[in-house]
Amino acid sequence: MNIENILIEGAGSGEAFGDIMDEEIDISCSDESLLNQRYFLTIYKTDEELNKQEQIGKIEMTYMDVWMAEETGYGVFDLFDLIDSEKQGVCEYLFDFDGEQNDKYVGMDRDVLYIDEIFIEKKYRNMGIGSKIVKELPRLIKQILKLRPGCVVLLANPFEIEGKEFKPTRDKKKIEKLIKFYAENGFERIKDTQYLAKNMDLK
Repeated sequence: MNIENILIEGAGSGEAFGDIMDEEIDISCSDESLLNQRYFLTIYKTDEELNKQEQIGKIEMTYMDVWMAEETGYGVFDLFDLIDSEKQGVCEYLFDFDGEQNDKYVGMDRDVLYIDEIFIEKKYRNMGIGSKIVKELPRLIKQILKLRPGCVVLLANPFEIEGKEFKPTRDKKKIEKLIKFYAENGFERIKDTQYLAKNMDLK
């Protein structure tokens, strides 16, 4: 399969990896949600000859506006807590308790983009699609979504399908394999955790 024929679409935007379709994303949310904006993107395989698209995966992300939080009296730890209290643990590696960023993981633009999920349908795995998407994330984030995070962070937490439910696996080999995958595609593992981060100031 030609991995150039991959399209990512979200609310009001489309991005073909070959040619950029640069459209603004429309977001409507409450004041608190402005601090943590949710993005839901769908990954399609396109067939121009048959003029059809097939959904092959999805990306879910949360953009944490650190600057706005500090202006409105929230702390950076509050932003992680608004998503999930369990995610506060990774915040300690990105920021100290005074809110100063760790330059190893967070760039000058202090906002954080948390990738909740990147999912590719099983029959389309091991084709290079995941690597292509992860490598293109900085361009997707900056040029298409118009976001300026200093850090992109994720949890290497592979899921297994049981019936119709997605459940995280405890298989250490699968976890290490996923950590290695993200490390090979520009992310840095945060100490001995399952979290990986990408400083957006670094190439």
